[in-house]
Amino acid sequence: MPEISENALMMSIQAIHQIAEQNSNERNAATGPEQTDYDEIIEAYEIVAMELREVYEKARAEGADLPPYASLVG
Repeated sequence: MPEISENALMMSIQAIHQIAEQNSNERNAATGPEQTDYDEIIEAYEIVAMELREVYEKARAEGADLPPYASLVG
């Protein structure tokens, strides 16, 4: 697996979270078939967010000096 800096990991988590939230808000404002399009996009971002969280929590468990995950997305 490629190496990534702690800063890049934290910023990626925050960016993915922000984009997923923005798409959720846009989905709520959409109607009909547009909502389905947003559902697919949101699901893709949620999958990436879960993968990043796993990497993040593993790094914390291995002793990386990282804040709690919730503080990044809260």
